[in-house]
Amino acid sequence: MKKNIIYSSRSFIALLCMIVGFSCQSLEESPEGISTPQNFYATVGQCEAAYAGSMNALFVTWGGYQGLPSFPDGQFEGTSLDFGATSFNDLWNWHYKSIANINSVLKAVKGGSLAGNPQDAIDNVIAQGRFLRAFNYFTLVRLYGKIPYITEDTPDPVSTPLTPESRLEVAKVYDLLQADLVYAAEHLGDYDAAVQGKPNKWTAKGYLAKVYLTRATAPLNQTDYYAKARDMADDVIKNGPYKLLPSFQDVFKTSNNHSLEVMFAFHTTSQTPYMPGNAWAPSEMDGWSGGAVKIYWASNIYPEQPRKHNYLLLDFTSDIYDPSAPMINWSKSADGVPYIGKFNMPNLTYDQQVGGGDAGIEMKLLRFADLLLIYAEAANMAAGAPTQLAVDRLNMIINRANAGTGTEALATMTMTKAQFDQKVIDERSFELCFENDRYFDVLRKRILQQVNLPDNAQGYDENDYLLPIPALDAKAIGQNPGY
Repeated sequence: MKKNIIYSSRSFIALLCMIVGFSCQSLEESPEGISTPQNFYATVGQCEAAYAGSMNALFVTWGGYQGLPSFPDGQFEGTSLDFGATSFNDLWNWHYKSIANINSVLKAVKGGSLAGNPQDAIDNVIAQGRFLRAFNYFTLVRLYGKIPYITEDTPDPVSTPLTPESRLEVAKVYDLLQADLVYAAEHLGDYDAAVQGKPNKWTAKGYLAKVYLTRATAPLNQTDYYAKARDMADDVIKNGPYKLLPSFQDVFKTSNNHSLEVMFAFHTTSQTPYMPGNAWAPSEMDGWSGGAVKIYWASNIYPEQPRKHNYLLLDFTSDIYDPSAPMINWSKSADGVPYIGKFNMPNLTYDQQVGGGDAGIEMKLLRFADLLLIYAEAANMAAGAPTQLAVDRLNMIINRANAGTGTEALATMTMTKAQFDQKVIDERSFELCFENDRYFDVLRKRILQQVNLPDNAQGYDENDYLLPIPALDAKAIGQNPGY
């Protein structure tokens, strides 16, 4: 079964029409008690609740990023570059649905729904919306290239349908989402432990650093952005509240959710619990055999070190329900593949693993470790050679991973620019594996064919660097090459 294909016949344009369609009706008066955007988004709390709801399009029980997309990034077993017209279509729909909900709040606030509130409170609400919108567009532009950039000011798509001209050039999309993030960084508040999960100015700056680094690489290759990525990452590292946890063993423990290494994440609630813990587990752990790890990558590429045995599930009980059952290696298991350790015991409790309820998994989207790696990559590329601080910050992660006994070599000042850059990209693949990050590194470094060798690169061509636009929308705005 091709795990990298997601089927969908829905259209985001049709969805937008359903959302805004009621505004096309000409009513001289609104019946008393009818909620409209202007009277519903009348408090900061209502706006923030709507923002939280917008993220449900991306992270909901049994849907969205709870079922981590199995991109052909060289780490998931069973993926393929044999993309079809329906491959990953749901990602397009999820993100545009989220954007539509965000824009409805921003439009109401722009229309005065929060009038009477302090201006800084209004600015903060706008900043939250613009941050979340940028987060969505940052995903879309990397996956699909030229896309429509729908905002609260975009004409009603019912009366003004989108056309091929609605798709903006990639650089223009980045300009717009970057402007959203700059506004967010200027108007969001500081980190507040009392409101965990809420974006703050450091979260926005972290994503700005990531956007700058992406602009410096393919497809734009705007290399002047390396220095901007370096400086923004340095600001977050030096002045923000986040830090690298002393032990990698604490990063993914559900008991340690909301740690200061996590800058942004999808969080579960009682209304949107995570799937049962056995979703990512092997058969011996009463699992559903989801999230199998590519054998070649786990066996031949990932260095031997303690971190490897926490982030990957390589050895596990032969019977989860028998405390005396012996441990076995993945090669002796019924499924015959390794699994993702980040989402299994010991990072989960036993009850979370087999209890059938909420596994409590925090799906991390941006970590402090990522900022250290962004700095290392950008500083090296901007300077034309590794700097001492870039080496030191990269080695912070490697030393934690080795934990005194690992075999991964440290970075050194004697490396060339190319050698150090490769070292950073490799380290990103080890540290950030299965956090919906590796595939975007593969795209911007143009290594899609390389990471799928020797067995999964059949059918590769340059068109695989963009995903297909769902057919219904492609009829209106055009399709990506090769589909």
